[in-house]
Amino acid sequence: MDDAEHTTPARATVLGTGAMGPEIAAALAAAGVAVTLAGRDAGAAARAAGRAREMAGDGAPIAAAGIDAAAFAGSGLVVETISEDLGAKRDLLARVAPWVEPGARVVTNTSSLRIGDLAGALPDPARFAGLHFLKPAHLTAVVEVVPGPDTTPDTTAALVELAGRMGKTPLVVRADVPGFIWNRIQFAVLRECLHMLEAGVADAADIDAAVADGLAPRWMAAGPLATADLGGLRTFARVSEQLFPELSAAREVPDALARPARESGALAPWTAGAGEALADLRADALAAGRGITARRRGLGA
Repeated sequence: MDDAEHTTPARATVLGTGAMGPEIAAALAAAGVAVTLAGRDAGAAARAAGRAREMAGDGAPIAAAGIDAAAFAGSGLVVETISEDLGAKRDLLARVAPWVEPGARVVTNTSSLRIGDLAGALPDPARFAGLHFLKPAHLTAVVEVVPGPDTTPDTTAALVELAGRMGKTPLVVRADVPGFIWNRIQFAVLRECLHMLEAGVADAADIDAAVADGLAPRWMAAGPLATADLGGLRTFARVSEQLFPELSAAREVPDALARPARESGALAPWTAGAGEALADLRADALAAGRGITARRRGLGA
C-alpha cells in the first residue's frame, strides 16, 4: 500500500476475543471490511466471531482464526484489543510483527496506555497508532485516533478516513497522554462522583440522575466547553475559582470503588438486576443521540 493512499483496507485482523473484539469486528464489517477475529483459543475465537456476525448482521464477512501467520494473510489493518496490560500488549505485538503484511497498519485499542510505550515492540512504529473504540464499539458514534511519537501523518489520515467509513467521528488526540480524551474526562467526573458518594453529599441514584438526566442531555447538545460559552465565561470563571479548590484531587482509588470491585459488588445497586435491559437502553440512547449529534455538527461543532 502506497503511503499516499488512504483507502480503507479490504481485510483486517482483530486480535482479541473478549468484550471489545467482536464489537470492533462488527464495526469494521459495517464499513465493508472483511474481518478475521483471532484468539489464542479456537473455540473462543469461533464464539466471538459468531457474536460479531450477530451484531453486524447476517452475512457479515467475519471469520475466526488462531493467532498464527494465516490470520494475517491479506490484512491491511491489524487491531490489537487484549487486556489493558502494557507487557502483554507489547509481547503480543512483537510476536505477530513478523506475520503482518508489508505496508499494513497496526493499531491498539488501549484506553489508557501511551502509544509510544507500545510502539517499541514493532519494527515500523511509523505505521502504528492508537484506535480507541468506545464501548459498545459497533454503536458509539466516535472513535479516538491517537498518533504516537513516530506515527506518520499518512497513518493518522488513513485512520481518520477509516473512522468516517465506519460512520464514526474521529477524535484526533494531539498529545500522547494516558487516557487520551474520553477517559480523562470520564474518570475526572467519576472521581468527583465517588468523592461525593463517600462524603455523603448524595446517594448513588441521585448522583447518577444528576449526570444522566441533567448534564448528559445538555452536553449532548453542547459539550462542556460550549456549555460554558452559553452560560457565560465570566460566571464560569467565578464558579471555577470557588469550586476548584473544593473538588477531589485524590490520587488513589477511593474505597467507594475499590471495595465493590474487590467484592464483585456494584456502585449503583439497581444495576445488578437490570442486566440486558440496561444494555438495550444504552443502545437506544446512543441511537437517539445520533440525530442530535448530526444537528450539532451541522452548526460547525
